[in-house]
Amino acid sequence: MIVKIEFTYEEDTVYIRCPAKVGRNIRQLQRDFDTWLYDRKNNHPYWTSFGVEEDGTECWGVSFNEEAFIYWLNNVRFNKGKNVASLIKDSKVLPKKTINF
Repeated sequence: MIVKIEFTYEEDTVYIRCPAKVGRNIRQLQRDFDTWLYDRKNNHPYWTSFGVEEDGTECWGVSFNEEAFIYWLNNVRFNKGKNVASLIKDSKVLPKKTINF
């Protein structure tokens, strides 16, 4: 199944290929990814420090793109050793679903 991914602040549209079973649940998977992404207990490379508060506490945010979502699908959510999602640059097939970040 082809899924279209659109980012609010980027003009490029990207597509991922995944099994239909994954694609049917892509919106729930996106919500699960968001929960994982913003959980400070998770050590992933998408954390970005954007300053220190007056009390010395470091402030963190996330910076990610479609590769982070694909990484999460393949290595965190479905970590059985087989990739379930891959990036495709140009889809000749109309996407069945669209998600927005």
